Amino acid sequence: MKITFIGTSAGEGYPGVWCECPNCAKARKLGGRNIRGNSCALLDDDYLIDMNAHFASMAPRIGISPAKIRGLLVTHPHMDHFAPEFLEKRAMAPALRRLSWEEKCEKISPCFTELPMLHVYGNAHTRKALFAQNGVMEQFQNTMVTFHLIEDGVAQTQDDLTFIPVRSRHTSIPGFCHNYIIQRGGKTLLYASDTGGYDADMLDIVLSQKYDCIIMEGTFGLGATVDFHMSLKKNREMLRLFQEHGVWKHGQNFHLTHICPHWTPPHDEYAAMLKDEGIEVAYDGKIIEF
Repeated sequence: MKITFIGTSAGEGYPGVWCECPNCAKARKLGGRNIRGNSCALLDDDYLIDMNAHFASMAPRIGISPAKIRGLLVTHPHMDHFAPEFLEKRAMAPALRRLSWEEKCEKISPCFTELPMLHVYGNAHTRKALFAQNGVMEQFQNTMVTFHLIEDGVAQTQDDLTFIPVRSRHTSIPGFCHNYIIQRGGKTLLYASDTGGYDADMLDIVLSQKYDCIIMEGTFGLGATVDFHMSLKKNREMLRLFQEHGVWKHGQNFHLTHICPHWTPPHDEYAAMLKDEGIEVAYDGKIIEF
């Protein structure tokens, strides 16, 4: 299994667009891995986890071809995780598919490539956001988008990929956000963003698997501990819990994403700080294989 981190910041971006706090100012000066777009990731070359507004500009910079993507797992409809307006850009009328490139160029269309059906998976809140977006689902024959409603703890299989949605604690709205346990080719991944933790029934599901890789949000970093996001203190607690229950297979591939600048040092500092703890800090464009 291969994971490409397309973006690794929390909603503010890193640096924050309007912010000149010490971390944001330092990140601007350092550049490189210290600059982050909103978090989303690509599984192998064909399944996307979240799709935000930064995705369209970040994907070509790190060499990703979105035309290959056949599945989209949406955690929740906050704008830094799901931007359904970009799905309208997939539209191409079926009649255009029979035309040559030269003939297509005489037409007007946001897309001139025949795309595979994109299977979008998400909860009821994600479904509401998707169907509220004009130009996507009402012309699904053009956009080639179909939606599948997920259920807490119920496994679904698409192609050779199986995933289990896990309800996470994020916002005060029950069921607003889901994490995913993803299985493919004999490997298992826990993608845990956004979350501040799990209710007992969901934690039992999380601890019932053995993981080759864990990707967890680290939003609040060195800052305060809150219920709806992770801090470094909570990241460490979760890591110890996974170790105690023997669910983390190899003692490696524990990665932090969804990093907020105001409570988390720039990448170069933060990665060096955690390197001896078995915690790796992801960055935009980082690729891991396991």
